[in-house]
Amino acid sequence: MNIELALLIIHIVGTIIGVGGATLIEVHLNQALRDKNISTDEGAFLKLDYKVVRVGLILAVLSGFGLLAYHRVMEHYGVMTNPIVWSKLLIVIIIAINTLLLQARRINLYWGAAFSFVSWWAAGIFGVFVTERVPIDIFGKGSFISSFGSVMLIYGVSVIVGAVILHAIRNKITA
Repeated sequence: MNIELALLIIHIVGTIIGVGGATLIEVHLNQALRDKNISTDEGAFLKLDYKVVRVGLILAVLSGFGLLAYHRVMEHYGVMTNPIVWSKLLIVIIIAINTLLLQARRINLYWGAAFSFVSWWAAGIFGVFVTERVPIDIFGKGSFISSFGSVMLIYGVSVIVGAVILHAIRNKITA
């Protein structure tokens, strides 16, 4: 097995763990908020979910930077200049910052949960677009900035829509 394949497998596993963990957090959080009180058992599940997401984040970040370094050393400049790759990198940085803000209780759960859930899913989905070389350019300019801006616009709208949907689900559950 070559280094690139090993890093890619680790990256995919980290992303799957992160997406799954973020999804479980939403399921367990909504279940816990049903009675508007998080019990000790529910809190324990959420702590475990947060640890799972952290493991996914560490694996995804380390392997992602490993992949970038590998492609740089091997002079695969197509990957290094792919706007979706750089959009994914920014989204992963947002995931990491959001994780720190949630842990420090500097962001409310409404936005923190939306950023976490949507960001993990976006990183996973955009990763498939990178692998399959699917271009994203809603502005039709064909430039790096146009494609990068398109991905980030789609991501930003997705976070807002995700926050509204999660809020509606929580309202329905706690009603």
